[in-house]
Amino acid sequence: MRLAKTVFVLMVFAFCSCAQSLRNPASPLSGERAMEHVRAQVALGPRPPGSPELQRCREYIAAQMKSFGYEIEEDVFTADTPYGPIEMKNLIARKNTGKEGKGIIALASHYDTKLMEGKNFVGANDAGSSTGLLIELGRVLAAADGTYDYRFLFFDGEEAFIEWSAFDSTYGSRHLARKWKEDGTALKIRALILLDMIGDKDLGIQYETNSTKALMDMVWETAKNEGLESILLQHRWAIEDDHIPFLGIGIPSVDIIDLDYGPGHSYWHTAEDTPDKISAESLEKTGRLVLALLSRLQKESILDRINGAR
Repeated sequence: MRLAKTVFVLMVFAFCSCAQSLRNPASPLSGERAMEHVRAQVALGPRPPGSPELQRCREYIAAQMKSFGYEIEEDVFTADTPYGPIEMKNLIARKNTGKEGKGIIALASHYDTKLMEGKNFVGANDAGSSTGLLIELGRVLAAADGTYDYRFLFFDGEEAFIEWSAFDSTYGSRHLARKWKEDGTALKIRALILLDMIGDKDLGIQYETNSTKALMDMVWETAKNEGLESILLQHRWAIEDDHIPFLGIGIPSVDIIDLDYGPGHSYWHTAEDTPDKISAESLEKTGRLVLALLSRLQKESILDRINGAR
């Protein structure tokens, strides 16, 4: 992802419980389970697109989601990169719940790490944290009931190979947004929630101004309603990330992200992005916020208003 401003602030995330309606009471969301998924990814080493390590990561994600009862679709495509054509694969986890007619809420993360030749960049936070939490959310939501269906999206190729641009970045999300626009799936997607870099021990979520304002405001309102106001940074930043292609085809989208990682943002895209810099507590708190947000979004009238201009 790329940030449009260079101001960074540190905040501490406070603990709070969230709405129970989207949880299986026997299996509450666990930050430690999410952290286990992060450790499994990191154990594979660097995971840039096209690498055997990313293929093993993909197999791990698919196996986990299948164990929760999801069907896995591989969205395979060839990306035109500065290093030539590279085959990439998005993963889409879904259940046939019969609710597609009402609409779909998509939850997303990228799962690749940035290609950094000569550096052992294992990406515990970027993108291990969001991928690990998305897997855990898949487990918790597997038995959830509600108005809308869910899709869990794991994007390949978010990172730029050389320098972030509209052409060298977000390969997977750009491909899937085009595909969904062409095949009509986009019309079924009521909202997209993107997670990125949400494991930092000193977690602070930015108000991301490219996101759909009504959804970003709802993130803020939900955090406050759940007693999580201390996680909210006051600065408003525009961040380019995997939500941008979906905004471009009219899907209301929000990016939940902490792009302030380490002193002076010094851990981002370095070999310092290791599991000791993130915490199960931050993963759990982010997950609780997402579950509370989903509980609100499952109320049909809310998404009807947000989608009213489509």
